[in-house]
Amino acid sequence: CMVIQTVERRTSPRVRTYLPVRMHLRQAPWVIETLTKDVSLHGMRCVSPTSCPVSSELRVELSLAQGQEPLTVSGRTAWFRMIAHSDQFDLGIAFTNIPPEIERRLSTYLDRLSR
Repeated sequence: CMVIQTVERRTSPRVRTYLPVRMHLRQAPWVIETLTKDVSLHGMRCVSPTSCPVSSELRVELSLAQGQEPLTVSGRTAWFRMIAHSDQFDLGIAFTNIPPEIERRLSTYLDRLSR
């Protein structure tokens, strides 16, 4: 019997939350509108109708609450995988260069959810 240990590389915990998100890929003319599956201070996982090569740069607009200005951050794809029995993908997005005020808003939101 072989034990396989997985190493958690994330520096902040993920919170399961389904938020509307818009992603603008730098090299593509279209916008992906979808939902997150989980979010942390440093990244998120979402559903996508298309795969994106790892390290694709994108702009992410995350809507925390209706009627509030969305959070806009830069990011890049960290990984993607096909969702079983579907034509969709899970995308892992790592946030890059988060402005302090955006990080504060996101941190406050995640703190409220994880209580």
